[in-house]
Amino acid sequence: MLNERCLAELEEYIRSGRLEEDYGYSAEDRKMEILDYLERLMDLAEEADRVATRLLLPKIAAFAPPPLHEK
Repeated sequence: MLNERCLAELEEYIRSGRLEEDYGYSAEDRKMEILDYLERLMDLAEEADRVATRLLLPKIAAFAPPPLHEK
């Protein structure tokens, strides 16, 4: 389960520029790993947006795309 501390640490890591700095100093295999993490994070953000829409706007949710696990 996520908690505020986990999200705050991730936010600070990204916004501070440390992620980009780590990427710049990393070997190629680590760079690919970082990019894979970012892609996964973006996919999760899209899913979180869909869930939030269904929770907050149930009548509109009928028109929202299905969850990722139903594709």
